[in-house]
Amino acid sequence: MKQKDECSFEKKLNAYIAGELSEIEYNKVREHISSCHLCQNEIRELQQVDNFLFQYTEEEVPAGLNEKILNSVSQSHTDPFMRKVVSFSIAASVLISFMAGILLSSGLYADSSDSNITIGEDSLYSYFEGDYDV
Repeated sequence: MKQKDECSFEKKLNAYIAGELSEIEYNKVREHISSCHLCQNEIRELQQVDNFLFQYTEEEVPAGLNEKILNSVSQSHTDPFMRKVVSFSIAASVLISFMAGILLSSGLYADSSDSNITIGEDSLYSYFEGDYDV
């Protein structure tokens, strides 16, 4: 079932604008466009994009720019100071995440009055030895 806002000719509109259709297909699409408001709107939007792209001018990349970028990237990977900074940053991130997890979990579960778990050496020892009250 087709949706209300779809048209079977919509797939051919790019080829229509670019002149890539055969003469028979071109005439069919042109005739269809005269009565289909969806395709008319789509054609307008495609023509705006084409006009924008036509005005676009490609700029020449300065000679040696690619080499400069590649050299700076390769130097940053081999620089011992940068390796230490990256390693320290990763270690600090892991440590901070771990500590934040501990603080958040202890804060969330510390005030839980409906929990019957007792934390301490005696309670854990008693639990595993079988001397506990349920």
